[in-house]
Amino acid sequence: MIALSWNSSFEPNSYDADKHISALVEAYRSLPRHIARKHLGASMRRVLKPAVPILRKNTPKQKRTLRASAITRDTKGRFTKGSGKLRNVAGALRRAATVRVGQTGQNNAFNSFVYGVLGYRAGFESRKAIWLQYGTSRGISPYQMIDKTMAEFGPVAANRLAEEMAKALEKAASEDAAGKNPVRSY
Repeated sequence: MIALSWNSSFEPNSYDADKHISALVEAYRSLPRHIARKHLGASMRRVLKPAVPILRKNTPKQKRTLRASAITRDTKGRFTKGSGKLRNVAGALRRAATVRVGQTGQNNAFNSFVYGVLGYRAGFESRKAIWLQYGTSRGISPYQMIDKTMAEFGPVAANRLAEEMAKALEKAASEDAAGKNPVRSY
């Protein structure tokens, strides 16, 4: 998860990318908040999107099963058992890998921030991913899928985030200067 807050005291590490990101967040503060949040979210999505294939690669393969969905009906309108075509069904967890970008708080609030999360879609696949990530007491050993993905993609993400934020800042500044998305007063 990557989170960029407006008003927290961000202590950059010794990395140049962290210092650059904190300077960019300061530059975003001078823009109207609704424009800045929109462009920060877009840059966050562009940064995290290439990590989805890496997460899919690190997700364990499922065992293929043959399933038949019934397609013909009997005289009473019920599906007849075994009338469907057999097809391979597998890979639901790999297909569930996704990126989610969001915003919390209001545009005028000091505690709002933009976040990006790399993970799995909600539902049963998300639960299955938690079981596989951390293991269970009933014999599933942990796969550490997220740890492997972040070890591979994490160092690249900070540099790409700084680049994408710089590009998005230019677009946001030109949008603000053109008056495309003015602040509404009700």
